[in-house]
Amino acid sequence: MKPFLIAILILTTSLGSSLAAPPPMRSRTLTNLDAISRRVLQRSISPKFYKSLLISPIQGWIVVRANISGTRLFGMRVIQSDLNGTYDQLALKLANEAEIAGYYSIEHRFGGSVLLHLLIYQIADGTMALSFPTFVEPGGDQMQYWGCARLAVLKSDGKWTEIKGPAGLHGKGWGVRQGLKNEMLPLLKLEGLNVDS
Repeated sequence: MKPFLIAILILTTSLGSSLAAPPPMRSRTLTNLDAISRRVLQRSISPKFYKSLLISPIQGWIVVRANISGTRLFGMRVIQSDLNGTYDQLALKLANEAEIAGYYSIEHRFGGSVLLHLLIYQIADGTMALSFPTFVEPGGDQMQYWGCARLAVLKSDGKWTEIKGPAGLHGKGWGVRQGLKNEMLPLLKLEGLNVDS
């Protein structure tokens, strides 16, 4: 074979491989998103939606950081925003409406740091949003969470329609406990106070 033909063949082969489509990006799903225990989410979402959410690709992830005082969040700011900020206001609104009971910490006089996660999905009916809180502190990922994640669908009229969560949990916010320090009765007993059980 002539050297000129060999050079053309090598050039064509290398050009062809460089023009080939890049491998598809691995889409984010709840199974590979390290935001909250899947066990917690399974309890906090209607079973009807849980299985499909595990495998559905997440279109966007918005995170609001805030502090907790009593049961409410304050000092909210968006620290992560996908989708060009389209859902930032929704994330801030959900953080403002969030209620978390059971957080008691002597170490944090002004309350612990909380992340409110908002996951956006594209579904056949339109857009679906899933939101839930997590604590950001040492041991925050080991806290015991109870509650109802908020799930809503954006309808064609531009309004969000909330999907009811598990019976008995919907609309009641979240509760957390982290070992002994979140249980008032044992704390009082440790302090030597006489408390009737």
